[in-house]
Amino acid sequence: MLRSLLIKIKNLSRTDLSARVLLFIFIILFILNPQAQAASFNAQNIFAENLNTSSSLASEKIFAASFNANNLNNYDEFSARKKSKAKRQTRKSSSKRNNNKLTSEDIKIINSIDDKELRREVAIGRRALKQIEESWPLTSDPIVEARLTMILNRLEPHMTRRIPYEIRLIKTDVKNAFCLPGGLIFFTTGILNLLKTDAELAAVMAHEMIHADRKHSLRMAAESNKVTLGALAVMLLSQGAAVPIILAQVAQIAIMNSYTIELETEADSLGLDALIDSGYPPGGMVTLMEKFLNEEMKEPIREYGIYMNHPESPKRLASALNKLNSLNIPVNRKLPLGLLRINVKEQGGKVNLLIDGENIFSADNTPENLESFNNLKINLDKHLQLELAPYDLHTANNALYIRNSKIYTGDDAEILKQNLLSCIDRTRRKHTAKYFK
Repeated sequence: MLRSLLIKIKNLSRTDLSARVLLFIFIILFILNPQAQAASFNAQNIFAENLNTSSSLASEKIFAASFNANNLNNYDEFSARKKSKAKRQTRKSSSKRNNNKLTSEDIKIINSIDDKELRREVAIGRRALKQIEESWPLTSDPIVEARLTMILNRLEPHMTRRIPYEIRLIKTDVKNAFCLPGGLIFFTTGILNLLKTDAELAAVMAHEMIHADRKHSLRMAAESNKVTLGALAVMLLSQGAAVPIILAQVAQIAIMNSYTIELETEADSLGLDALIDSGYPPGGMVTLMEKFLNEEMKEPIREYGIYMNHPESPKRLASALNKLNSLNIPVNRKLPLGLLRINVKEQGGKVNLLIDGENIFSADNTPENLESFNNLKINLDKHLQLELAPYDLHTANNALYIRNSKIYTGDDAEILKQNLLSCIDRTRRKHTAKYFK
């Protein structure tokens, strides 16, 4: 090609000097930039086509062709920069994906599980954990963790699958609890401050364990992405660019409890079954729901994850109450609320009956009265409830009855009755609920 151009330059007349000069420049560019061969073809053709045209017009066309050849250098430089930027972005994206990689401890836990499907769930949960650790201030409290683990161990035998559940604590005032696939259960310090008894904590725990046991968050994510559970698991365990997004979606469903009302109802019902089977007061599920409804009324703007403020909340509470009624299990709120705690105390020549630390009834400290007060404590522990109506306490023949059970006998039975009614009324104000059907 270069040789043919030189021959054509030689054949140019001396009047075509400008064209000859420009073509020489083009040849130099060609030598310095071998990648400009395509443009040189174009220049050669233009030269051949314009041998009989005016030298100025030919010069302009040849110069344009040589300019295009030179611009190939600039394009290559731009292309190289673009590729370099793409590599940096790829490394950055790869770094984000690496944040979701499993640790050696995670892999050890996963490999200890025989069930293939459960291994996948645990792996997904462990990878989602990395995102939560980046977004939430995790904390540690060995005493609280030991208490929650004890409750978990009591509930775990009543789940259908042997999931390796673990407890994590998040330091925030937000009142929430949630469970990732594979059994990582999170409690916020806010919800721990709200729930005082093991019964209510067990109600939360059972509810969240059911979500994991029945794969609720994975089922929701699979439905959202229009794939099967198996396909979703394969996607989440791959190294694809979409993995962080889908993992965030799974975590968000768990954190915000963005389940359908059907899945929430299932978690409520089966969680209540687990609560009953494990020996915890089933009223804990009822008082838990009532507390969240009360908190929502105080702070309507705040969204509570585990029992979010929506029209179905009262229905879910009613469903729990109806289920207990169908099982002939009375709703006794005092145990899960930690209220109406009765003690007998001897002080200053008197024997005193205390309810939640308040002196309700006193008598001279004699052996007979002390025995009578201890028997009264036993009867009240069994029969005194927040759900009692005023007419459930009545006296007859110097005896106090709660419904059909005799509680106390003495000339001061009526005084004891009035004191107990006042105590129940004051105690109910500590927890808002519909105590009477």
